[in-house]
Amino acid sequence: MPSTQNPMVLITPLKPALIRGVAQKLSVLVRIQAPDPDPAQQKVRRPYHLALVIDRSGSMSGVPLYEAVRCARHIIDRLDATDIASLVAFDNEVATLAPAAPVGDRSALYVALARINAGGSTDLHGGWQAGAATLLAGAATSALAPVILLSDGNANVGATTDTGAIAALCAEAAAKGVTTSTYGLGRGFNEELMVEMARKGSGNAYYGATAADLFEPFAEEFDLISSLYARHVRLSLTAPPGVTITLRNDYPVEEREGFPAIRLPDIPFGAEAWVLLDLEVAVGLALESGNQLLQAGVTATTPEGLPIAFADATLALPAMMPPAWEVLLPDPLVLARQAEIEAGKLLEAARQAAVHGDWDVIRKMIAEARLRFADHPWVIEVLESMSELAVSMDSSRFRKEAMYSSRKMTSRLSSKAEALGSLAAEAAEPSFLRRRSAQGKAQFAQRPNDKKT
Repeated sequence: MPSTQNPMVLITPLKPALIRGVAQKLSVLVRIQAPDPDPAQQKVRRPYHLALVIDRSGSMSGVPLYEAVRCARHIIDRLDATDIASLVAFDNEVATLAPAAPVGDRSALYVALARINAGGSTDLHGGWQAGAATLLAGAATSALAPVILLSDGNANVGATTDTGAIAALCAEAAAKGVTTSTYGLGRGFNEELMVEMARKGSGNAYYGATAADLFEPFAEEFDLISSLYARHVRLSLTAPPGVTITLRNDYPVEEREGFPAIRLPDIPFGAEAWVLLDLEVAVGLALESGNQLLQAGVTATTPEGLPIAFADATLALPAMMPPAWEVLLPDPLVLARQAEIEAGKLLEAARQAAVHGDWDVIRKMIAEARLRFADHPWVIEVLESMSELAVSMDSSRFRKEAMYSSRKMTSRLSSKAEALGSLAAEAAEPSFLRRRSAQGKAQFAQRPNDKKT
């Protein structure tokens, strides 16, 4: 039966009480949930506006460029005739091969794809900028307007090659409705740049160890786009004097009318975004029961630009004497999210060790983490993948996988009813909700077709 569930904001503490008379730290999970899809209420959507930006520098010659074109065609084949699409290719020069226009029968885009040949250096900024320029004029009237950027290299020529400067431009474009999703290929691309562009550009960051590994993230991106419920999701948190809030996830924080707002990912139907917080609670608020500790409010819009009404959520807890508090069981989902955040921070530390070639330190970190996270199957699977990379002492591969896995653990979407056990239980979930043991390798043995089905 189709769900009629409303969007919800849920607040879950690690334990459902405070320790009476003690200043304390309390972990709290805030979940922002979209309703399940309701086929009976599906509406005609506004057109997508989309720019495909493909690196054609010399290092892309051969199989990488061939597979990149196939990935682009996979996206094109799944657009509606009324959607708007453009195609940009870049090396040291930038060429808009197909200006923004209705997809129609796709023939113009197919011809443009066939014209892409490998060339010289990598003006990544120029390629991205040209793609964004094709979308800015129509962003306000589109359901969404993403730049989808694929590159295997570093920004080494052009107006700017600086990570911060390019990411700042992505943030400016996102404020005007043009998001940026990035796809890194192989071992030569600058993962810090690609991840930061997506982070500041309100998009997604993916990578493939080989060209063939790119198909899954391309399919995942389009599945996510096709299922969107809420865009421009912002979480505002307020607490009374005596409560200090610390955000554990690596989400951007914006100032909105003088108050900080956490910028969350777009949320598809049937999914949730989540935030883990640490609350420092002063002793005065733990002397009696019922004091409000936290209020969470969410603003968002539909892909069509209509506001979505989320009811605020609040947290107030009883205060219990220490012996009674000690026997309370911690919430298993909060424990799981804590483990993911901590594992993500560990992976980032391991990445820094790989920069310096400290492989003995990395192996020790992984061995200790196996014991620390033994009760968390997904974390263990990721650690095993990282351990295999550490054996080869391939710094480039290890650094990339550590960065992308760390980001996934600290900023991912999840199912509203996610199983906390084996990942095998997620086989029926949409691709964008499946947890992966490695971010850069194809995992689900499903290669997209070239033709629209």
